[in-house]
Amino acid sequence: MKRAIAILCIVCLGLVLFISGCTQQNNKGNEGSTTGKTLTMTAKELFNDTDLNISVNGFTMNFKSLEDGDTLILQDAITNISYNSTTNTTTVEFEWTNGIATNTLKPVFEGNITDSYKVGDQVKITEKIKKVTFTYQTAAFDMELFADQWESQDYFISNAGSSLGGLKPLPQSSIVKR
Repeated sequence: MKRAIAILCIVCLGLVLFISGCTQQNNKGNEGSTTGKTLTMTAKELFNDTDLNISVNGFTMNFKSLEDGDTLILQDAITNISYNSTTNTTTVEFEWTNGIATNTLKPVFEGNITDSYKVGDQVKITEKIKKVTFTYQTAAFDMELFADQWESQDYFISNAGSSLGGLKPLPQSSIVKR
């Protein structure tokens, strides 16, 4: 039970940092699905579209306007970009303000893309949405996330303590300049 709560906390922190950046056994889902709608959003709009609920019984993170099989086109300007040689990943940041609060969305990509992208570049990230639900020990997980970041329930739990909270970095092919 303590391990499940610890993993839940680590995963929640990783996903919250990814989505907000505020400094069943449904493992197959809709793989290969070509159905669903396509929505274009900025990072701020995606953040505002995210419904997040964290409790001792579980973790829910779903989108209000997107569902399993839909395609998200995230279009925004890069406000920061950094390469981590230890993990061989690049974090691309999108920043905006809500009143006095500053928020960031920080998708992480495989490899070093800092030669191709820089601060101020307008980019487009295209990703399918995947619905994942499972129970680990006593904690229930109900998440909609980027399909390319999901490997499996075992991978998610085994890598819950990683900087991506059990998710994989996005492929470089999902980001392009606009």
